[in-house]
Amino acid sequence: MIANLVHKAWALEPNYHNRIAALVLAGKIDWQLHVIGRKEPYFQPTASYGYERNVTKARTKSGYVAIIPVIGSMSRYGDYCSWGTEDIASWVMEANDDEQVSAIVLEINSPGGEVDGTAMLAEVIRQSKKPIIAFVVGMAASAAYWIASQCKEIVMESKTSSDVGSIGVLATHIDASQAYQKEGYKITIIRSEGSDHKALFNSVEPLTDEIITDVRASMTPIKNEFIATVKEGRPSISEVVFTGKMFNGKDAIKLKMADKIGFLGDAVARADAYARQAA
Repeated sequence: MIANLVHKAWALEPNYHNRIAALVLAGKIDWQLHVIGRKEPYFQPTASYGYERNVTKARTKSGYVAIIPVIGSMSRYGDYCSWGTEDIASWVMEANDDEQVSAIVLEINSPGGEVDGTAMLAEVIRQSKKPIIAFVVGMAASAAYWIASQCKEIVMESKTSSDVGSIGVLATHIDASQAYQKEGYKITIIRSEGSDHKALFNSVEPLTDEIITDVRASMTPIKNEFIATVKEGRPSISEVVFTGKMFNGKDAIKLKMADKIGFLGDAVARADAYARQAA
């Protein structure tokens, strides 16, 4: 877990990132996710334990609207006290396969998380056959906004206390070399011949300007994909939002980052309306 926090690229809301850092110091897919060389789908939606236990259903005129939680920090396999993006993606696909369900609401309150798995979940949402509405309770920051932008609409609970944004990518590096030295440890990394660039981004060697430049360059394609995906989902969005800043509900609507203020029932009603239009 700590290795992931330190060494992976993240799409996180900055304040949440700072709190996590303090604790540490203390493409495209096919809907059926086919495997190369196999004719049958790798994943076939079924009523799994996670889907039945965690997805609630609201009865509407068009049928049931499945309410899927996206709560807490996001990781691919759910190892940060929250469900993983693979779990959520499977629930979206299961809801699409559920004959009772006519539409979906993602109930989001997340600071974002790992880049790994986020693009996959965003694409599953985009490809959903049934309409999906994002309902932002507290925040949909960074990776959470990445996926929210692929929904039909974004409903925010409050003009002032709900926030979206933090569109950007970061990586955290902790230089623990002096702490180890203080404790009497001297760490030597020996790289094999020809492996001069092996694991240069580590916590026991200071970062050079060259390494910082390389890490920043490696994050640029991720940032570009993030922005391109948001623009694809919300083509009217203002260009001023792509700086990593967070925006409250009132400003988000002005900047075309979100569509309206409302409660969960309003999001369910919008999902139902889209389902009836499609019928």
